[in-house]
Amino acid sequence: AATFALSGSAFAADLEKIHFIIPGGAGGGWDMTVRGTGDVLLKSNLIEQASYQNLSGGGGGKAIAHLIETANRQTDT
Repeated sequence: AATFALSGSAFAADLEKIHFIIPGGAGGGWDMTVRGTGDVLLKSNLIEQASYQNLSGGGGGKAIAHLIETANRQTDT
């Protein structure tokens, strides 16, 4: 799951793309919230590309396990 806050001085680097890992199923609350966030970031021209991956299961445990197992490969998540 991607969570971040933007402020003038705290966010110095440009972010071209972001990959969201959603700890819930398609169409659910987490999914709608994350996709809405991605849409706002795109429409505000804060990012150029957003991608989404739903990993439901275990109350978010499947998504956390995925992040832990693939941490060394994560660059835009």
